[in-house]
Amino acid sequence: MLKRVRIQKIMTSTEIAEVQTLNAEIWGSQAIPLHQLLAVVQNGGLVLGAYLGEKLIGFNYCFVGCREGMMYLHSHMIGVEKTYREQGVGELLKHAQQEYAKEHGFQLVRWLFDPLEARMANLSFLKLNAFSYQYENDYYGPLQDDFNEGLPSDRIVIEWWIERDQVEDSLDELEEEAEGIVSWSLTVDGLPVLDIDSEFRRDQSFYKDAYLLAIPQFSQKIKVESPRLAEDWRYKVRTILTTLFEQNYAIVRMKKHDEYVHSYLLVRRSLLAL
Repeated sequence: MLKRVRIQKIMTSTEIAEVQTLNAEIWGSQAIPLHQLLAVVQNGGLVLGAYLGEKLIGFNYCFVGCREGMMYLHSHMIGVEKTYREQGVGELLKHAQQEYAKEHGFQLVRWLFDPLEARMANLSFLKLNAFSYQYENDYYGPLQDDFNEGLPSDRIVIEWWIERDQVEDSLDELEEEAEGIVSWSLTVDGLPVLDIDSEFRRDQSFYKDAYLLAIPQFSQKIKVESPRLAEDWRYKVRTILTTLFEQNYAIVRMKKHDEYVHSYLLVRRSLLAL
């Protein structure tokens, strides 16, 4: 299927209307106004569409950002129709975004995502080799869409340097040596729970080169079946990542496991010149 998907720039109001429709189908609400998207694409921004035949099955919405005098491409939203998820469409969109960034002189692409969402973690850290060392508490405030309702809208900031050298060999070694920051277990209902005895302390000092932190494979399932447990994951992961980031660690990879959880690999930034 993936070989038949084509990626193209969205430029017309008719194409943008299709993006709006797909956006509403994915998130259930909060479609981006047509006039805003049209203004973006006509003023240096980018909307990419993934098409299977003539059908729009995914999109990526980006605009130009500036921080401390540096221009970058901010990837605000990426969405893929449910039927076609986990098939590489998001990765195709990101690589098309990468080519656009190169052509237009951008060295950096940034985006944010919910640190409990394993699908985006897989795309960001395993497939694209991006990294993160910045945590934002309740970044957007309360959100009412199907994915976010019921929890603070915490986000981690992702940096994807277009020309960054790969460091796969050293990460393999660090991943092999890394131990879990805290343990995880299963509830009587078979749902994963993090640090059930609340052993983690913010005043701890971390000294090892790398650590692993579990996140749920299916956070949306936990939200539906146990909202209180989903909230527990949110606040514990917030505390742990904030603490590790303050001590100069960065998420540089996600380690996949067979079931229940995956794990973030956090490494000392000084080891990778981050």
